[in-house]
Amino acid sequence: MQRALVVGLAALVVALAVSCGGGEPPPPPVRPLEATAERLYEDELPLARSVVRVRFDGGVEPVTLRALNTAFRLELPENSPLTGHSLAEMPVDGVEVVSSRVIEVTVAGLIVNGSSLHVAGDALVGLDDEVAVAVASEFTELGVVLAGGVFAFGDLSLVEPRQVEAPTEADRDPFRVRAALEEHLDEREASEAVRETALFLYDRMDIDVVPEPKVRAALAALAGTFADGAVRSLLGPDNCTGSGAAFIGFQEPPGDLDLAARVTYDEDGRRILSIRPDLEAGPFELLMPLLAHEAIHCDQLDSLAEEVVASAIDIFLYIHLLLSQPELARDDSPLARNFNIEALAMLNSGRAVPESLGILPSPHGREALPDSGVAHRSFVDVIAAAYEGDLDASAPVEPVAQQYLDALAQAVGAPLGSAIDLDYVDTLLARATTFEAIANLLDLFELAPG
Repeated sequence: MQRALVVGLAALVVALAVSCGGGEPPPPPVRPLEATAERLYEDELPLARSVVRVRFDGGVEPVTLRALNTAFRLELPENSPLTGHSLAEMPVDGVEVVSSRVIEVTVAGLIVNGSSLHVAGDALVGLDDEVAVAVASEFTELGVVLAGGVFAFGDLSLVEPRQVEAPTEADRDPFRVRAALEEHLDEREASEAVRETALFLYDRMDIDVVPEPKVRAALAALAGTFADGAVRSLLGPDNCTGSGAAFIGFQEPPGDLDLAARVTYDEDGRRILSIRPDLEAGPFELLMPLLAHEAIHCDQLDSLAEEVVASAIDIFLYIHLLLSQPELARDDSPLARNFNIEALAMLNSGRAVPESLGILPSPHGREALPDSGVAHRSFVDVIAAAYEGDLDASAPVEPVAQQYLDALAQAVGAPLGSAIDLDYVDTLLARATTFEAIANLLDLFELAPG
């Protein structure tokens, strides 16, 4: 009886203790569930700024709004190659409480995927200690560098003046050049249909119009590329003159312009495409961008926009030729040096997508040709510097340039646009550029971020 009384009293004490102040156990501390980073835009232009959206698993509220900006900090992933680089700086500019469970952090920088966002434990009610969460972002370290940095040549031999070589018998041997054309088609993995078309063009081209085999090979090799409209324009009546070119070959371009090539006209209005003779010794592939460029010029009106677009097209084609033939960048031809310089300018330009190729100034204000001694802000500036006001701003769109861009747009599923709209061209070239092409440029040119 006494034992039963003792047990009963003990149970009563426990019950009273619970009812008089023990209450429910404290809730578990709140933790961030996820964080995602997005680049910010202003007037549809990409900025080097981001917003990080943090979602918590429970309600949080600031201890004081004044301290929120200092409550968040971002760190790069462990062993990131950007550690110590200025592009790794991600200062917090502002914090907004979107809801009881969501906070947005504005950051003056682009966020590398896998970075960690740290939240001070004394900044938010609901936290008991500092917490961290991995941030999901569209940018890798390389993407951040491409978007916000500027590149310079690591190997300056790529832009040193070239010792021009005289053409040899092999350069003028139609059978050897045909074999080189076949090898080129193999290297770029051309389809059987493209291969047959290119070789047919080479074999049937009128040697009175195109006497040198290297020029014939370069024209034929444009088959199957986005610039194959050049073949129809130069060799047939599909152009503003209504007839094929009267001559396409090596001879000094008339005038004192020091041009690699120039289009003039005979007495019947047919085009004459003159190519500097000192370019004959180089690989015929280096003539392909040149011919694609000159095929655009048909009427006798020329605008700066037309020259910019024609130059952008030839450099875009050159960059993609380097994917299968990287040795072209180190050839002795003066064309290789010029193309290398303009390829770097295109990589350092780009308004719509700064981390890709482009022609307009980057919204981040970088130079197109760092360490060159000239303050060009974009590919457009580089091309414009070569002309002295002898251009007609009212010149109409050239149909061949439009064909090139339409072919590119259709290949990548982009909308069609005008070939003299530089904003459109800037956007299209960015969308049509693969990461493989950019990575190839970085490796081939030994480019280093500044």
